[in-house]
Amino acid sequence: MNFGNNLKRLRLSKGYTQEQTAHALNISAKAVSRWECGTTMPDVMLLPEIAKLYCVTVDDLFKEKSIAYENYAQRLMSVYEQSHNQNDFIEADREFNKLIKNGNYTMKDICIYGILYQFHTSYCRNKALELFQKGLDMGESNDPDTYHWIERQRMHFLSGLGKDKENIELQQKHLDENPENLYSHINLAVAYFLADENEKALNLIKNARQKFGNDPILYIYEGDIYRRLKLFEKAFDCWDKSIENGITFSAPLHSKASCYEELGEYQKAYEVWCEIVSWYEEKGFEIEAEEPRKNAARCKAKS
Repeated sequence: MNFGNNLKRLRLSKGYTQEQTAHALNISAKAVSRWECGTTMPDVMLLPEIAKLYCVTVDDLFKEKSIAYENYAQRLMSVYEQSHNQNDFIEADREFNKLIKNGNYTMKDICIYGILYQFHTSYCRNKALELFQKGLDMGESNDPDTYHWIERQRMHFLSGLGKDKENIELQQKHLDENPENLYSHINLAVAYFLADENEKALNLIKNARQKFGNDPILYIYEGDIYRRLKLFEKAFDCWDKSIENGITFSAPLHSKASCYEELGEYQKAYEVWCEIVSWYEEKGFEIEAEEPRKNAARCKAKS
């Protein structure tokens, strides 16, 4: 491998003279000449700057068949395309942002930047499904509440991908196989809710309550259905019953706060957001409390 020849080939492919390269790197043209002749090597700390100048990675400097890209952002995009590594995505995203901020982008750059996010979205989607399945593979007996939480979260995700029918069919199968399991009823109701089949979801929840009693999770989803149907009084009643029946997470409070905002009742929304902040703070979740704290301030300003 002739490192000097690589540098010369990459420089010429970018159309730079030795003097232009030297000026960009704040060195002498003689130094560039010595590198390309193989007399000396660049300082190792200078390699990243040389790579960026020629729109390649440092590794590319040592590869005889490497090519210079139109810009460094495009090269980093090709790295991420192969690696699917989060850090590589961040680096490519940062370089494309620099191009846009400086106004040094082409129509091709915009397209490739869009493709970067297209690839990232696809990778993240597959990774999310992989992780949900990994959690489910650990088994319901390991932690029933978390198991069915994962199942519902996966349903929300698949619904966003337009796979409501798949959700309903799978949850109906689970209910047929486990009719005495409360979660089987809840999850099928959620699948119908996500598919905007509200009456079917509501009937399942009411039947489940008759069969299993007043489980707080049933009230949460029943309240969310009534909200969608614009039956707000019933919605608030369900969320309150969920809290009264000992729900252990803040979902009904979030539903109440956002619903009050939807109705323009900002003082009530403010009070519930404050309640959520206290709920998080009592458990030591300071980071989680930050967003509801901002929401409370927004509602206070409007009330």
